[in-house]
Amino acid sequence: MKAKIIQFLMVLVWTSFLLVGCGGNSATPSIPLATTCANLNGTSIDDVTITSTKWYEASGDHPAFCQVNATRPPYLDMEIDLPANWSGRLWQQGGGGFDGRITSAITTDATTGAITSMSIALKEGLAVYAASNGGNRATAPAQAAPLVWSDGTQDGVTSARDYAYTALSTTREFARAVTLKFYGRSPSHTYFNGCSNGGRNAYIAADRWPEDYDGIVSGCMVMDITGQTVAWMDLGAKSGTETMPSAAQWQAVTAASMAACDALDGVTDGMIANQAACDFDAATLQCGEPTADPDPAICLTAEQVQTVKDVTSDLKLGDGTTVYSGYNWTDWYSHVVYYGLLGGGNALLATGDAAWFSDLAKRQSFILDHDYPIFQYGLRIIGANPDKSRVAAFVASGRKLISWHAGSDNLSSFNDHVRNYSTMMNLAVGQGLTDPETHTRFFVVPGGSHTDGEDLTEINWFNAITQWVEMDIAPEQLLYNKRDKTTGELLRTLPVCRHPQYPRYNGAGDVNDAANYTCTTP
Repeated sequence: MKAKIIQFLMVLVWTSFLLVGCGGNSATPSIPLATTCANLNGTSIDDVTITSTKWYEASGDHPAFCQVNATRPPYLDMEIDLPANWSGRLWQQGGGGFDGRITSAITTDATTGAITSMSIALKEGLAVYAASNGGNRATAPAQAAPLVWSDGTQDGVTSARDYAYTALSTTREFARAVTLKFYGRSPSHTYFNGCSNGGRNAYIAADRWPEDYDGIVSGCMVMDITGQTVAWMDLGAKSGTETMPSAAQWQAVTAASMAACDALDGVTDGMIANQAACDFDAATLQCGEPTADPDPAICLTAEQVQTVKDVTSDLKLGDGTTVYSGYNWTDWYSHVVYYGLLGGGNALLATGDAAWFSDLAKRQSFILDHDYPIFQYGLRIIGANPDKSRVAAFVASGRKLISWHAGSDNLSSFNDHVRNYSTMMNLAVGQGLTDPETHTRFFVVPGGSHTDGEDLTEINWFNAITQWVEMDIAPEQLLYNKRDKTTGELLRTLPVCRHPQYPRYNGAGDVNDAANYTCTTP
């Protein structure tokens, strides 16, 4: 009997040990998580130093969590947010533009410091949230991209490589290390999400570290930064010349294309959802045509008509090779003024020549057939351009990829993303995947311009990818909650259809309700 009692007690002790080691939220359950959070401050993990930590108590529908801020020389800053009731997920968020700022999981009131919004990934998904500034600091001119990349210092070289790809792996590995210290265990699932440059980040993640991510969401970037760069440069080179339409002329182009194609989805509602059916001809706006505005400040010259046609046509090398597919009809003017600077920044990254960014005359000297191979080589060497064959390998391995694009993107061509995505799909088939759509799908945000749909409150990409990975529920159709950009007020809902479908109005009911639309193949 005594031996059985001793044996029973040993089982209890061993079971308790297992529960402490595997089931708790902290490596040391006797220490409150708030204390664990505070104890991380000032510590270092490899070459990353934690500069501050803050414990936020649960409030309303916001969970309690620890925010960790850290830095790694020269300019890479990171934020990791660790919720009290952790789901076991790690959600890594990409950046945007030339980065320089952290896409934080929270926004706070400038006066009170109270949290006013929180990423769904942290708030509802209870995921560890990780993000960085991409290796440069927009608020410090000497440390800001893109000019820091060509400042002649080793720090500038490191910053450029951080932006290209290394910031992503540093942030992920630091997040994993902090997670292990905080909870005593590593993430069970790791995800990456990004739009614009964050979309490039997402494809780079699939390319370089396929074993480290279970699911990836990549939006509003074309999967080829070289093509994107020369497309921006091609139009940006026209800035300051008579071939570039004015603001009023671009707005006239937008209005005319909208009038011609708005109703092609069954309803006139201020957006072109059925872009595939839109055959608007910019030549109707040429001065002297009966359909053109009689005001010479509004109608287009023949050269300006050609500029508009160039934007909506494929960009090709002299040998006929397509390097960029033309844009859909949209409101270009809000972004076209930045094309030259964005292209110039990427050209600087590829060549180290700051004049591409800072000198208009240099940008106007752009010649596609001469400069394309130079940019292609430089962007490949720095590591900024994703390899489509390796993205295909990520998909073929069984991991999940959601790609998406706003249908009326005015900064990054929807059609070029589709072209490159189709190439990637074919490569996946060549690698033995019979039906790529078992592991990857492409969605279209109807009528959206650049970055519309990226916020998880607009389209819940978090649920779409986590349910696919963890529950094998493949996304078929999503919901777009179109919101006012300033107030956040919900304006309407629309279906987010799988390409090539678009949402067609059923002919009855509230046009602002997604229930009254059907995803339809053109």
